Amino acid sequence: MSVIALTSAHASGVTVSSLAMALAGPRPSLLAEADAKGGSIRTGYRMGEWGGEVGLWHLAQADREGALAEAFEAHLRRLDASGSRLWLPGLTDPLQAAALAQTWEPMSLLLQAMDQHAGYDVVIDAGRVVLEPGGVHPSLYPRPLLHRADLVLLVMRNTMTSVAQTLPVARSLQKELAERGTGADALRLLLVQEGDVSGHDIARRLEIPVIGTLPWEEKTARILTHGTTRQVKPGAMRLLKHAREAARAAEVDASTRRLRMQLPPPPVTSPVVAGVVQRLTAPHQEVTISG
Repeated sequence: MSVIALTSAHASGVTVSSLAMALAGPRPSLLAEADAKGGSIRTGYRMGEWGGEVGLWHLAQADREGALAEAFEAHLRRLDASGSRLWLPGLTDPLQAAALAQTWEPMSLLLQAMDQHAGYDVVIDAGRVVLEPGGVHPSLYPRPLLHRADLVLLVMRNTMTSVAQTLPVARSLQKELAERGTGADALRLLLVQEGDVSGHDIARRLEIPVIGTLPWEEKTARILTHGTTRQVKPGAMRLLKHAREAARAAEVDASTRRLRMQLPPPPVTSPVVAGVVQRLTAPHQEVTISG
């Protein structure tokens, strides 16, 4: 299993990429919509099925009351009919983000438990990086979630403009991960194929490996951003096929890195968290691409 966080330097399709990986990955998955600027899946892909009564905002209050694990479980929603793919809805207002400053860290432990003990591949939509003088912003960006992630995927387009905009952010993320995370080498690139700059050239310019490339497929991207009432065949969508390949590559990379660094599974020390993990334990088997 793995915890993979996706982020970007500019508008590069982090939410579409995160959603595609969570839907197409080979194992049960949990998508945590942690963009501090607000989530869009509830009004987009889920077409308003839930409102502000669910999501991250409620976890901040529960954390202050010592009930974070219970609230975490209560606010999970299904992304597919089988329930093998779960979703933690994001914020409905960017002004809510500051209230989560102290909650990101304990939430990162819950996400680790969902990965290591409940059997879910965890995908984190961290949105765009927010910087301040000296580095990554401590309260307007969910940086503790990146600190505990096995890999951090920096989503970008394969254009020269995207390369130029991403480079300084990539250096700030490398510094952040080196000082507070599991190391600067946790950073990878996920390319959205819009331009003509090769992945090899981008990796050389940024000095960061490319984990995968997603096709520029407007029809599928629109389904993921706006939802649809029509019957669709996810297996026929090129975007989801490539997302599945990227998810597999990330899992192999994350597992190899864990073994190399000899990172032990984090223990579940709280009986409450243990109960949540037990109730949400997913079957350890491959699942078909769902929609």
